[in-house]
Amino acid sequence: MFSFRFFRKRIKYTRPSIEHVSLVERRAEEFRRFYEERFGYGLNYEKNSLHLLDVILSEARDSSLNHDRKQWLATHAGAYFFKVVSQRFPDWPMQYLWYHPLEQLLMVIGPPTYRISLLAHQAVLLRLDALPDLPVSMLFQRFEKAVLSAKAGDDQLFM
Repeated sequence: MFSFRFFRKRIKYTRPSIEHVSLVERRAEEFRRFYEERFGYGLNYEKNSLHLLDVILSEARDSSLNHDRKQWLATHAGAYFFKVVSQRFPDWPMQYLWYHPLEQLLMVIGPPTYRISLLAHQAVLLRLDALPDLPVSMLFQRFEKAVLSAKAGDDQLFM
């Protein structure tokens, strides 16, 4: 058994695919521009801007959104959330993977040593349905703490 391990190829760290990165950046910028008139430069991809995302989601939760508008908001607000995380951890090993069961992007930080994952689209959808009491800004703090304290073999999923 040991000899087979020796000949196995090690999985090397790969940068996020260009398609997924450009998709996230494009959607995050569309989200920022959509709310620019209202919030000015408050949506600046910094972690302190996530309280504005909580405001947007709480207002949307209290209004009557149709399904298409809710999906747009979840997709674009989730991309904004991904962009904030990627700005916070720019030099960390990171990947965007397609999560087939929910048909959305999954951000994974730390592979192959550990996996701290985030489903931002799902996180926004859950908050639009008022399921978790945890605001997005608190979710980010927990995610950040998990990444900063990660050890080899850790595998956590946040949403």
